[in-house]
Amino acid sequence: MAAWLAWWMMEPINRVAGKLRATTQFMLADFLALMVMLQIALGLLGTAIDTNQPRETSVYWTFMALAILLVLTLWTASVCVVSRAGIARPLRRLIVTLVLIPGTLATIMAIPSLVIVLIGELLEVRQPRVILWTATLGFSGLVAAVILVRRLSFWVLVGSPGGEALATITNPTSLTQRLVEQDGGSR
Repeated sequence: MAAWLAWWMMEPINRVAGKLRATTQFMLADFLALMVMLQIALGLLGTAIDTNQPRETSVYWTFMALAILLVLTLWTASVCVVSRAGIARPLRRLIVTLVLIPGTLATIMAIPSLVIVLIGELLEVRQPRVILWTATLGFSGLVAAVILVRRLSFWVLVGSPGGEALATITNPTSLTQRLVEQDGGSR
């Protein structure tokens, strides 16, 4: 279910990337995205480590190395995707790298997390109102996030070679009509 949902949210970009298969190119916006991603990861890691306790340096550096490795992997995959899809506008590349791909990962991780929270609420025999609000807000937020990512996936392709490829993929008759018009119609 989660894999299908991730595929569906990013489908426009993935279909275009599979069709165009452009070469990977790095832009300045990509390195800006890397810096932002590293700052967020390292900030979260620094906040999570209790400064009042004596630091276990090996654990600290292990988590630090793991965070950097994960960010670099996510960033590299993002740059490959936007390049292969022909997305060249810096703002749209940033949105894919900083919002769409992490948002897709967060959404597919939030589904089992929400189920676990709801099971925990049921096991603690909380008030039905709390369980109902948790379920309603959680699932509503997930649906909104899924729809937002899907719409942004289409928006980032507009005005790029990927947008033209997506139009060709989704509506092959328009390509045929354009070729007939260019040829001067039937003779």
